[in-house]
Amino acid sequence: MILSLIVKPWRSVWVCLLLISPSSFAAIVNNNHLFQKTQFISEQLQAIRSAKDLSELQSEPQIFADKLAVHLVFKTRQLSALAASLLSAQGLNPIEPKPVAYSVIRPRSVMPYLEELELQLSQVMTKLGVPAGPEVERPLGKSVNDVYQQLVLIEYLFEGLVERDSLQDLANNVNKTQAELLLISQARELPLQFSGELSVSGRELTDVNIVALQSWYLLERLFRQLAIEPSKPGRLPAGESSAYQLVDTSVNILAELHRAKTILQIEKDSPPKQVNAYSDANQAYAAFVSLRSGLLVMVGAAAL
Repeated sequence: MILSLIVKPWRSVWVCLLLISPSSFAAIVNNNHLFQKTQFISEQLQAIRSAKDLSELQSEPQIFADKLAVHLVFKTRQLSALAASLLSAQGLNPIEPKPVAYSVIRPRSVMPYLEELELQLSQVMTKLGVPAGPEVERPLGKSVNDVYQQLVLIEYLFEGLVERDSLQDLANNVNKTQAELLLISQARELPLQFSGELSVSGRELTDVNIVALQSWYLLERLFRQLAIEPSKPGRLPAGESSAYQLVDTSVNILAELHRAKTILQIEKDSPPKQVNAYSDANQAYAAFVSLRSGLLVMVGAAAL
């Protein structure tokens, strides 16, 4: 009787210990884990660059704010596309990109995309005979913004490893953005019409990025009208905008549209379409002006 009274409480304790076993802890993924993974990926790229006798790159880290986990997913997918190009250049088959689910995206949702990127780079290292590096110590107190900053730094490390066509990437993303807006307009019965592309001259990448950010702000205005919590697009980077920064803006717009479609339960992707690269900044500027015009129609405004 006395033994039974002693054993019963301890039985509950053992059940609790089983629930918080190491296998349970393994499922926990936070921003510190994501940051640790990005540091390891960065070291992978540094090792690949060293094997190819490429110089070290010194880049000033840009400060980011108000990033969400969905932005990490879309940025990582952009980097995985670069890694796929690197695999192809080595005569290896790239990994089929993981689709983005229409569900709430949390830090643990981001890890499979980082692991996909890591795996592709590991295959390149194996082909080049580069040994795997040691595990990176996990930091503390990291935010989504810190992880995003690391992803941008990783993007720079692909310089010289793959041939990039930023104007092609930009054309693809703008076309995809227009198609996603069309899905939203049809689902919510909103007007949408894009103006014809203007013939402009003398535009620089910074001019293009200004119009791209204006489009992003209009998108967040549309979200408010649709009762979706808007995010903050941020500010124009200091100095002249680079092609990297412009493509980055377009990637974030696509991430925002995916977030909106998830909330609106529009759980289908717009059909892929092959488009030509923009010839220069002038054509890219005209395309974003057209995109901006469509968003103005959707929010019911004559001008900004």
